[in-house]
Amino acid sequence: MKNKDKVPTKNLSEENVMEAYSTIQKWIKTIPSTLADIKENGTKEDLRNYQIQIKMVLNKLEEIQTDMDNGNEST
Repeated sequence: MKNKDKVPTKNLSEENVMEAYSTIQKWIKTIPSTLADIKENGTKEDLRNYQIQIKMVLNKLEEIQTDMDNGNEST
């Protein structure tokens, strides 16, 4: 078994959460400029698809927040 496999699940999970949070922060900061670019250079379909993507991410964030809140209650 590799050393990597021996990492406690809790630490790995916290690391993944922080990495995901950082990625989402970076992506969110690009939304206004991306929307402006799509409005100027894209189609209505492109804009609609991007807005759907934003809603999906927001829904997933809400789901993660609920899971985190439920996980905190059990600790």
